[in-house]
Amino acid sequence: MALVDTAIVGRLGLVPLGAVGLSNLVHFFATVFFSFLLVVTTPRVADALAANDAHKASVAIAHNLMIAATVGVVLACMLWSGAPWLIQRFSPIEEVAAQAVLHLRLKAFSVPAVLLLFVQHGAFRGARDTRTPLLAGVAQNAVNLSLDLLLVLGMGVGIVGAAAASTAAFYTGAAVMTTLLIRKGVLRPADLRDVPSLGEVGATLRPGVPYAFCIGSVVFSLLTATNLVTALGSVALAAHTIVKQIIDFAMAIFGTFSTVAQTLVASSLGKGDRGEARAYVARLLQLGVGVGTATAAGFLLGRTALPSLFTGDAQVLAAVASVLPIIALTMPLAPCALALEGTVLGASEITWVGGRTVASAAAALGVLQLGRAMGWGLCGVWAGMVSLVLCNFAFDAMRLGSRWSPLAPVHSVREPEKEHIS
Repeated sequence: MALVDTAIVGRLGLVPLGAVGLSNLVHFFATVFFSFLLVVTTPRVADALAANDAHKASVAIAHNLMIAATVGVVLACMLWSGAPWLIQRFSPIEEVAAQAVLHLRLKAFSVPAVLLLFVQHGAFRGARDTRTPLLAGVAQNAVNLSLDLLLVLGMGVGIVGAAAASTAAFYTGAAVMTTLLIRKGVLRPADLRDVPSLGEVGATLRPGVPYAFCIGSVVFSLLTATNLVTALGSVALAAHTIVKQIIDFAMAIFGTFSTVAQTLVASSLGKGDRGEARAYVARLLQLGVGVGTATAAGFLLGRTALPSLFTGDAQVLAAVASVLPIIALTMPLAPCALALEGTVLGASEITWVGGRTVASAAAALGVLQLGRAMGWGLCGVWAGMVSLVLCNFAFDAMRLGSRWSPLAPVHSVREPEKEHIS
């Protein structure tokens, strides 16, 4: 969706492109803190279904949906009222700031739907079903694309149309996901009337504390990077927005490795079968290297063609082309990093993820400051951002390769190793 928004808004000029980029970044920062709802929901549903307790799984989903909706409404109000202050933290030029505030305030209405989608995706992952949510994803993107074309290009309402399209798309996705959860029997409508107790609310939100440190450290790194880019001028900001959307699109595809790892590892550990979990992870790493290498080749070969999908400005095209080779070097490991992250999350090791991300973010900040001091410009910013992924990969590999790994064999019980998983 963000890729489509960027491609369409990019036709309106550098100022709207930079404004939408800033607004989407703040919207992402505001909502990503609560992505732990996905992480919390997945193992709860997986454990309940592994024990053949469909009622317990349904109640867990219903309670988390109520919590997500309540938090989403409060967060949307805060984002609406705080939009001018939040945008000004990046010190954009006046024209960019005005349009970014308008876009962010309109997109704030989508926050409750975004948080609901976190829970719904977690529910389907716990049920080992990643195909059904594809229907919601198709509907969501179809609404976004159709309204973008109609409102932005057809009716000429600019970034207002882009914000309206995104908001409508998020609610479409949430509505379709709710319908599919009920139709699949994973969620029972009667359980939606069961209000969670304060203890249950605390049990859901408590894991968000270490995860908040994880997200907060990433957000701080991205804020630092965005501030450095904003200081470089409108051309650098437009180029950064384009590069970010290209990379976000690639990482969203790679995110399937995290999804599959989290789903299958949670299910395998719920059955007490660590050998099966290890076999799944090994296969995902093999596939990850292949997909990442192919993506790297695509970035290198398309370093001039890809940015032309978003803008025709020669300076912006040159800036994007200079950054893509740096990112391509890290692509073979990016899917593997997400596979390992999904593995530790599937093992419910949220505290570990929080701690290692703080350490990785500290390393990334060091690279960002080094790039600033050395005058590396936009290339230095992206060198810092990709270092975050590489450090996460190194830490998770160390954890899973240690004798304290949640996938380590239990020596007192001999586990049959899986010879083949297709």
